[in-house]
Amino acid sequence: MPQHAALPEQNGRSGLLVTSFLIVFFGLLLMLLRIAQQEYVMAIGAVWVANALTMAVHALYWKRHGLRGALKIGVAAQFAVTVAPLLFGKTGLALVLLMLGAEIHYW
Repeated sequence: MPQHAALPEQNGRSGLLVTSFLIVFFGLLLMLLRIAQQEYVMAIGAVWVANALTMAVHALYWKRHGLRGALKIGVAAQFAVTVAPLLFGKTGLALVLLMLGAEIHYW
């Protein structure tokens, strides 16, 4: 029987980029839909969920392939922004708004 050539081993970067791009793309689509419907808090929620999903993908990549120093800081900051609303309430929401570069007023 003829032996097949071994497939080259991939380091996973292209899969990480595609997965992150798809999550961000659909998160932004949901955000734009919520803004069009004038549901601004739901728009922030869509961005927060997209951030949490990309954070999970980046953490899995870090565990499997490792990361360099600056990228580790980025993933840690992304984790802090993702978990902050759960731990700190309104102050944590302010961190998410800082991530978005926006401001929301509650009446």
